[in-house]
Amino acid sequence: MATVSNEKNRRIIYCLICKRPQEMLPTHLARVCMKDKGPGERSRELQRAKASMKDWTRQGRIWDYAEMCERYPDTPTRLALLEDLRQRHFFIFNDPEENRPTEKPPTTSDAAVQTHLPAIKEEVSSDFEEGPSPSSVDDAGPSDPTWRKDTAQNRPSVRVNMQQMGLYEKFPDEAEILTNFKKYLTDTLRVPNCQQEVDNVSRVLRFIQPSGNEVSVDFVLKSTETKDFFNRLKTAKMCPSTITNYVKRMTRFVQYIGTLDLPKTEPDFHRKCQAYIELLGALRKTVAKAVSKATFKKRYGLCSVSKLTLHDCQQVFREAKRDMLDIQQKLLENQHVGVEEKTLFRYYCEAILVLKHFQRPGVVGCLTAEQWVNNTRVSGRVCVEVSGPKMDTATFALSEEEAAMMDAYFQSIRPECLQDKGDQDGGKFFLSKTGAPIHNATCDLERLHEHYKLPHITSKDVRRAAETEARERFSEEQKAAAACYMARSTTVGDTQRRALDSVVATANLLGNLAPSSTDRSQDERGSQAQKRARDAVEQEHRDFSAFLQDFPVTETGKPPTKKQRVDAGFPPDRVFYDRWRAVQFGKREQYLLSKSSRHPPTVQKVAKIIRGEGWTANYPRPEDIVARWQPPRKLQVESDPDIINRVTNQRWSGLAVKYFGDKGQGVVSTKPFAKGSVVCDYHGKVITAAEGRKMMEALPDEISRLFFFKTGGRDLCIDAQTFPCECHPAKDTIGRRINRSEGRHPVPGH
Repeated sequence: MATVSNEKNRRIIYCLICKRPQEMLPTHLARVCMKDKGPGERSRELQRAKASMKDWTRQGRIWDYAEMCERYPDTPTRLALLEDLRQRHFFIFNDPEENRPTEKPPTTSDAAVQTHLPAIKEEVSSDFEEGPSPSSVDDAGPSDPTWRKDTAQNRPSVRVNMQQMGLYEKFPDEAEILTNFKKYLTDTLRVPNCQQEVDNVSRVLRFIQPSGNEVSVDFVLKSTETKDFFNRLKTAKMCPSTITNYVKRMTRFVQYIGTLDLPKTEPDFHRKCQAYIELLGALRKTVAKAVSKATFKKRYGLCSVSKLTLHDCQQVFREAKRDMLDIQQKLLENQHVGVEEKTLFRYYCEAILVLKHFQRPGVVGCLTAEQWVNNTRVSGRVCVEVSGPKMDTATFALSEEEAAMMDAYFQSIRPECLQDKGDQDGGKFFLSKTGAPIHNATCDLERLHEHYKLPHITSKDVRRAAETEARERFSEEQKAAAACYMARSTTVGDTQRRALDSVVATANLLGNLAPSSTDRSQDERGSQAQKRARDAVEQEHRDFSAFLQDFPVTETGKPPTKKQRVDAGFPPDRVFYDRWRAVQFGKREQYLLSKSSRHPPTVQKVAKIIRGEGWTANYPRPEDIVARWQPPRKLQVESDPDIINRVTNQRWSGLAVKYFGDKGQGVVSTKPFAKGSVVCDYHGKVITAAEGRKMMEALPDEISRLFFFKTGGRDLCIDAQTFPCECHPAKDTIGRRINRSEGRHPVPGH
């Protein structure tokens, strides 16, 4: 024990000359490797060795299993290397074996596929029978961190796990055998939506054959890799039913290639295909046991849990409405609203569509800004039609109050998410605070319920409750209308477009489902409580005005301390303190913006001003000031490469084409533009004004798309009437649809 306690804890550094570890590298260099060199050279060599040791510590000990799959496609070699790295204490990212015993490299040859089928069945059976039922592959991970619950539900999604384990890679879409398989599914088997099936097969084949761009039929000999893929799907927390789908789709693919007359196949190729199908059958039997257990567990849970009513499903609206009205009022009055409040308001707007109008989360994610702009008002309701590339049409009718909340989000919160985020929004209506479309509305609803300490209600729960109450209270005709409102198929969508009045009537009918006599009395008591809350808010505003008189807000002032607030007769909490800081924050923001009146500020310039003022807290970031700056005059765009690129490609963000009835089509904006900003170009050939007038005389009854202007003492005209233009023969430019104001042009010429 004395020897251990007296041993010095030295930092071991490798000598780069003799490639050996040294406890005292300076002494080693002076006595062995560089004894003939001077102190300066030994010092430089010591620094080089330390730098090398730091680089190795930061990067050399880290291996990524996904990169190992690309570099070492041979599975036995890769697994042997992985085991060697573990024994040498390297760090393995995405290690597929860290949650189960280490897998030994397989030694069975590919030629022994048929002789070992019974052993394969027994080994796979032990892998799939035990363990809890994992989540589905379609479960999405969280999009925003606000109010996230620290439970096992926040584990990475199945898709993320598959990507980390190298199970999500696919062959190129142009692979010949996969293209023919897709054609076989659509033309011969009449499978309408078969892309998912082709992708699943492609992932299995890519795992078996990590390299190359074309599929080799030799995969039927690789039973070990096939079994390993399906075992890893279970490790990735994929639910048994989805694993069964993978097996069934792979079986159909093998049956398909078994019918082909491939040129480079062995004489017994069809027998090997049959043996591979038997292997897949063995895998499917073992997974089927887990599927039965998961189904039983789910059905037992549905039977044991008390039945939810529509009133229970919509409880979050009764709890959150007062807060949402306060946030909406702040937005309308341009008051400061925190980031968490904005996120909560977005969650509430999503809940309106899912829990009140019984729309699926996919409809919420597919709603675009252009579709919201083109909404239609019918009989006191706002009708919105949603369609997307991966979904059919859905139509719902919002009340005036619900539409006002949605519009408050669209006008005040969504534009802030778009600042300096480029075009990554994809035109979607609901955006996260990063500027990207929301990932999954179900997760947002879960966070909303968790914030108000309520049980999580999903789209399936509320739709089941609505269908149950509709069966008890509606006539057959009303049931059909309600089913049509909650459905989203092509046929239903066409019917809804033709009869928006029936959509409004159905929305009113469904709106009367939840309230009963008891509920109405509760609502009356809730309205009285809201009135008292509003009175308290007004009193708070009056008290805060007195607070500002005692503690005026200036750009250079300091917030009042707790002792100062109490001595002045105000409460000791931080409510007025935080509001005082918010007012000062706005004043400082305006002060920084006023320092750049003619030219856009830079981050360095704004940071210099902040340092000069001596501000150490409660000031906006320089990046935010640069983003909020607005030009005082029109931009000079003749040499702007971004504008030139947009003119060339005719890609303008923030604009949508809207139908205005008898006036035809026009252009509206889906995001705010700073004064003087270039919205788009009025595209066309430049002709003389005389030629433009002749064209107008030839079009007396049509809307002319001619733009007259003067420059350099000359009267000219932009001919956007001639369609298509010479430089963009395949595009309908958006600028030609902008309608000119009678008083002044909406966009000045540049």
